[in-house]
Amino acid sequence: MNQTHHPAQPPDLSEFARNRGQIPAEELAQYAGCYIAFSADGKQVLASAGTEEELEERLRAAGIDPSQVVGSYVPPSGVAILL
Repeated sequence: MNQTHHPAQPPDLSEFARNRGQIPAEELAQYAGCYIAFSADGKQVLASAGTEEELEERLRAAGIDPSQVVGSYVPPSGVAILL
């Protein structure tokens, strides 16, 4: 039997910005210095880790496709990230 792998569809991010903006900074402060993965709807943090590679491993171990989350980095307290 030949199984064809179909790539995952891009996640629906239409609600992400609004929901992500409702997560209090105090709640995100616990992830200072970590990479985090938000659910595609922006309502929750699904996993966190010290490196992007470790975050991807944790997501896969939990059965979550890394292409279906929104990754972010939470800088340590007092550190600003300039884009």
